[in-house]
Amino acid sequence: MYFKVTMFNVITLILIGLTVWVIVTRARGKLENNWPLVYYLLVLVYWKTFEGALNFYWVYAGLASAMFLRFEFMGGIVLSFVRVIEYFFLGYVIVRGLQLIFLWPW
Repeated sequence: MYFKVTMFNVITLILIGLTVWVIVTRARGKLENNWPLVYYLLVLVYWKTFEGALNFYWVYAGLASAMFLRFEFMGGIVLSFVRVIEYFFLGYVIVRGLQLIFLWPW
């Protein structure tokens, strides 16, 4: 297992780093921050540029949860559920990115 330096691998590694940053930002509790939405825009660009790298169901679920969290359409238990969905998506991006970089089987 080794890291082969290619443009795809470097961009995927940057995406993983940004994902960790979004997890830290969301864990601090400020949902009114617009920077995670910029991250999701970058995820959409990555998803369309490298088709097949990310599953579109996961991308749509992550984008929807980010929009719900940013604009706070709900509260209480629903908010907690949406946060869990977003954390699942962010975990998926990290795991899938590592699979793509190190060519692990899906």
